Amino acid sequence: MYPRFLSRNYPLAKHLFFVTRYSFGLLGLRFGKEQSWLHLLWLAFNFVNLAHCCQAEFVFGWSHLRTSPVDAMDAFCPLACSFTTLFKLGWMWWRRQEVADLMDRIRLLIGEQEKREDSRRKVAQRSYYLMVTRCGMLVFTLGSITTGAFVLRSLWEMWVRRHQEFKFDMPFRMLFHDFAHRMPWFPVFYLYSTWSGQVTVYAFAGTDGFFFGFTLYMAFLLQALRYDIQDAFKPTRDPSVRQSKICCQRLADIVDRHNEIEKIVKEFSGIMAAPTFVHFVSASLVIATSVIDILLYSGYNIIRYVVYTFTVSSAIFLYCYGGTEMSTESLSLGEAAYSSAWYTWDRETRRRVFLIILRAQRPITVRVPFFAPSLPVFTSVIKFTGSIVALAKTIL
Repeated sequence: MYPRFLSRNYPLAKHLFFVTRYSFGLLGLRFGKEQSWLHLLWLAFNFVNLAHCCQAEFVFGWSHLRTSPVDAMDAFCPLACSFTTLFKLGWMWWRRQEVADLMDRIRLLIGEQEKREDSRRKVAQRSYYLMVTRCGMLVFTLGSITTGAFVLRSLWEMWVRRHQEFKFDMPFRMLFHDFAHRMPWFPVFYLYSTWSGQVTVYAFAGTDGFFFGFTLYMAFLLQALRYDIQDAFKPTRDPSVRQSKICCQRLADIVDRHNEIEKIVKEFSGIMAAPTFVHFVSASLVIATSVIDILLYSGYNIIRYVVYTFTVSSAIFLYCYGGTEMSTESLSLGEAAYSSAWYTWDRETRRRVFLIILRAQRPITVRVPFFAPSLPVFTSVIKFTGSIVALAKTIL
């Protein structure tokens, strides 16, 4: 048995931004719905919990920086991810109304395409929807496994030292007040720190799922535009005036929808530029730090950082894959227009086709400071982390 949302029979309407709504819903953040006091209190607790645990990780890493650099690295690696997630959680709450409005606009645009009885659109829509949900939940699952790996690590270490002087360790390298590391408060703070790992996972997967879902939903809308261009220029010998007029109207509708998509992407860039930039910078450092930890540790300790590295790398890859898919579909509009039988139509129709081709030369991308997420950027991130690891090896 597996979750219903992974099946091909799951309603498409429920797939739309499923990972984002589900992940942030677990934290008490609901988009497009009125927040009850209970939800607000739960959201505030999760934000404070994550902020407090970030402070505890920083204190632990700073206090061990000179005496034990390995333990300090073990604290700073999750800290970078947790601090970035804290920023994402606060940012998404601050822009929650804009996010909800954007979701509604996408839902309306996709709803217009669903009204058309076209098997090509239905197949493409289901393919994109399933990919968004499954890949987003993959990051969600890998993140939860990472938290579980840190918990199992701490439990194992406490079990190994059971005959020695007992040391009350948290699942993550955190340093709270002394009473939190003694009985009877230790179990409470152990669960408290463990939950911060899950808060990180939920906000991490929710924000990344929002970006990945948006780019693929836009790719679907652009693909629908490509189908409309192909349908508008079905081979016709000596088109009549009425046929040319109808074709011009369809091309005008295509241009308007193309402009609407570009406008939505621009608004999305304004919302997600800051968290995306912070995510890429921190992810590069987290991957590099995780690889360094893998080189420093041995035995079962390596497992948790292998999973951690794979989780963060997967999230970065989804950002880049989604950006590439959207820009590729944007460029394909010009190719579809050029490959059509536009030369058989009248002058006005040909002029509109030329405008579509020129417009498609500038692909629609999510603008982030200094770069646009794409697969070449993913390669650059991996190269950058490799440089950091090489530099660290020479120092250590």
